[in-house]
Amino acid sequence: MRAVPADVKRILKKIEEAGYRAYITGGSLRDLLRGREPADWDLSTTAPPETVSLLFPEADRRGMPFGVVRVRDGALEADVASLRKDGAYFDYRRPSGITFTNCVEEDLMRRDFGMNAMAMGTDGRIIDPFGGQKQIQKKLIQAVGNPEDRFREDPLRILRGLRLAAELDFDLEAETFHAMEKTSSLLHEVSPERRRTEFERLISAEHAGKGLRMCTAAGVMPALIGGCFPPPRSTEHGSFEMLLQNIDLDKQRRTRPDLRIALLFLCCDQKKSMQAIDDLHYDRHTADLMKCAQKHLSELHLASGSFELKRFIYLHGWEAYAFLNELTKMQRDIFHISPFRIESRYYILQEIKKNNEPIFVRDLAIDGNDLKEAGIAEGERIGEILKLLTETVHRYPGLNTREKLLKKAKSMKNPWIAKLKSLNWTR
Repeated sequence: MRAVPADVKRILKKIEEAGYRAYITGGSLRDLLRGREPADWDLSTTAPPETVSLLFPEADRRGMPFGVVRVRDGALEADVASLRKDGAYFDYRRPSGITFTNCVEEDLMRRDFGMNAMAMGTDGRIIDPFGGQKQIQKKLIQAVGNPEDRFREDPLRILRGLRLAAELDFDLEAETFHAMEKTSSLLHEVSPERRRTEFERLISAEHAGKGLRMCTAAGVMPALIGGCFPPPRSTEHGSFEMLLQNIDLDKQRRTRPDLRIALLFLCCDQKKSMQAIDDLHYDRHTADLMKCAQKHLSELHLASGSFELKRFIYLHGWEAYAFLNELTKMQRDIFHISPFRIESRYYILQEIKKNNEPIFVRDLAIDGNDLKEAGIAEGERIGEILKLLTETVHRYPGLNTREKLLKKAKSMKNPWIAKLKSLNWTR
């Protein structure tokens, strides 16, 4: 078991000196017992939240309506929750009401899994009414009490259990898994944002492949990727089944759930994937990158020369290019695809940068004021000509001088001739 940091001990001691009991609980104690440093500190106490707030005047009080006060001690933050009993659940998320209690066992009874339903006081004694320590030793996830009841109270616990399995490399106790299967449809009652958050954590976990295979077996994939499930046997971008087997080979991008989920959608029907991206309520920026992958990844694969690569970046932007390029690296690692195209693009791009070749309108040796002063264009025609000049220098970067561009621009004064000249007639 890992030692309890001095900062945490000080918080517990201060509460106990005020005449209350205090415990390390939940995932914090689970991680300590596994010899790991907890990512977050969860403490529980018999003190009411108002008292905790008075004991720690600098505390964050926003969680007080739910009995939680966030306490700071140096660089450490800990959520201090008053022991409570939950009322009935009616919205598949929160209890209808809470009642504070002095009994730690009553508080532990309302928790999700046995390994999260333990408490340790300052004397080091562990209160473990549901066999959490044995479950940790066996690397097993088992629900507290009747698993079906736990999942009906809050169906997100289904995803939480699967996510923990992926993070910890644990297995699911049989009755708990069968209850997940039986109640999986209730996940549709959970908000897309909450589902997406757990999905992102699961797919970023060290054993994401295991977690995704469990999700498939438990029948929760429709709640995560909507009508994309079941996926086709394969698409031009990869196989869903192979992704589930090999996703853990891609360790470099493990902290990028947006990339991993985008690749998963690329193994599904495109039209259904576009809808699923919307259904997960991503922010506009992330959704646009994922949709760009759906629509334009094949185009990037075909960008085999300097002209094509510059045009791709010009049309979609550096950020979209970087996102799609990382996806191709994931495909290389997961689907064992030749790295030739990725390496080729890298060297082409290095040459473009080395030669300072123009890609965007802002890279031209002239701007709209130059066109105005030369009497070549006014108003909207300025933008049109600059765009045509940019497309021209993609193929002929040597034309990117003031003199040559102004000469070229004069030949574009007639919009019909300009449009014809901009067409690519050869292959």
